[in-house]
Amino acid sequence: MKQTLLTLLGSVLKAVAVSAVFAGIAFFAKQSWVLWFFATFFAQFVLFYLYGVYLDYRAAKDSRELRLKELEILSKITFNVPCAACKVPNQVVVNANEDVNFVCTNCNAKNSVYVNVEAALVTDVKL
Repeated sequence: MKQTLLTLLGSVLKAVAVSAVFAGIAFFAKQSWVLWFFATFFAQFVLFYLYGVYLDYRAAKDSRELRLKELEILSKITFNVPCAACKVPNQVVVNANEDVNFVCTNCNAKNSVYVNVEAALVTDVKL
């Protein structure tokens, strides 16, 4: 909490400093320095708010793309599957979203792969 307040105070002081520079330029240019001070002060907050929104959007987009790549990798896993006819192992890419069929490299038999998922109970054995 204290660190957040210090960061906020530092940001406000930097915004005041930048606004003071613009107000000083306006003063020497014989324009309303108060108007320039507040205009630049609030403009900084608006611009940095929009920049923060952009950074959040980009982070969410990158995260979404990373999750899609991970799901794509997880959905396609390679197994050594023995042929149903000759029992010679064949490397087969198993995609969880499709039917998986392959032709044996040894006997040219057509095979289908069925995945059976089971759960096992984990027990603690103490000797």
